[in-house]
Amino acid sequence: MPVEIDNRQKKFPVDTLALSLLANEAQKTLGEAKKNVTITFVNNRRIRIVNREYRGKNRSTDVLSFSYPSPPFPDIPFPDGEILISTEKAERQAREQNIPLETEIVNLIIHGLCHLAGHDHETGPEDALRMKHAERKIAKTLQEVIVKRNLFSIGPQNAPSQIFGKIPD
Repeated sequence: MPVEIDNRQKKFPVDTLALSLLANEAQKTLGEAKKNVTITFVNNRRIRIVNREYRGKNRSTDVLSFSYPSPPFPDIPFPDGEILISTEKAERQAREQNIPLETEIVNLIIHGLCHLAGHDHETGPEDALRMKHAERKIAKTLQEVIVKRNLFSIGPQNAPSQIFGKIPD
């Protein structure tokens, strides 16, 4: 499967099957379905270490994305990219936005996958707008998948806008 979920933290349960399904759907929407991606859930301490080591920023963050070049040994499976997500940071952000933790986790996965697909919100306003448009397109697709498959105990009784908040057209 192109997306592998790796839970390296113990504070929050992670529905690896549901998140893998959603990440694969997101990749299809991005046209990146054949990319092998690892999504690793970590704590604030671990993401801070990685953020300091690779970006020179000595603080925790919510999500980091890393694209990898072609594998050194083509016959050995090697990820095309990796996404690290701090569940502690995601939980705090979810609380601040008054949204479910699952929603924030999915939003961070979408954000990370957009970075791996080449989008970058830090290179200028036009690029940021393109990335935001891609994120919204993916979120709309995933809303349908979440409701259709009743993921995260969110069923048809809840309006899709309650899953991700209101997503503008």
